[in-house]
Amino acid sequence: MKLSQKLAALLLAISALSATSLADDAYQTHCASCHGASGAGNPSLGAPNLTLFSNAYLERQLRGFQEGWRDTTDPYTQSMSAAVGALDAGVVAEALLAIDQLPDSREISVAKAAAGDTDRGADLYTAYCGACHGTNAGGNDALGAPSLLGLDADYLARQYRHFSEGRRGFHADDRYGKQMNRLSRSLKDPSLIDDVSAYVAQLSQ
Repeated sequence: MKLSQKLAALLLAISALSATSLADDAYQTHCASCHGASGAGNPSLGAPNLTLFSNAYLERQLRGFQEGWRDTTDPYTQSMSAAVGALDAGVVAEALLAIDQLPDSREISVAKAAAGDTDRGADLYTAYCGACHGTNAGGNDALGAPSLLGLDADYLARQYRHFSEGRRGFHADDRYGKQMNRLSRSLKDPSLIDDVSAYVAQLSQ
């Protein structure tokens, strides 16, 4: 290899390392305090596991928090909106790159035991959720349906209720949220929502 080629390769390697370092800095500065250094989340803070969400889903949700797609009467939504509201596009892109490089984790730091009948939840999941989120809850990007694995039951139930109550999926630009908003009305009984959430949460355990 010629010297010029070696220098070019070295510069590319340095550039890649620099980009990785910037991305990691962005994640650690703006995300890790709630979602954890490994991205596995923190249920006590309402912060979900990020490592099994696709880049497309995360980018869409960050845009949503910045553009008011969520009902900010929820304290967890308030915290997230405040955390990302002023971030510029470059920092968001760096944080997303860092998350994409984190190893997949189904670790759940359980805040408390899940309430719900997992047997009944399995039947309800198959009837109402599996067509979009997949039989094993791994998600389907083509349908805008995220992976649900690695999420604790409280988070899952809270988000489902937000959809069914119109607190998510109400914004005109939130195409997939509107879809979930409509479908979520199939289950309104809190106990049934808890059953589904408990079933999905135990898939990762």
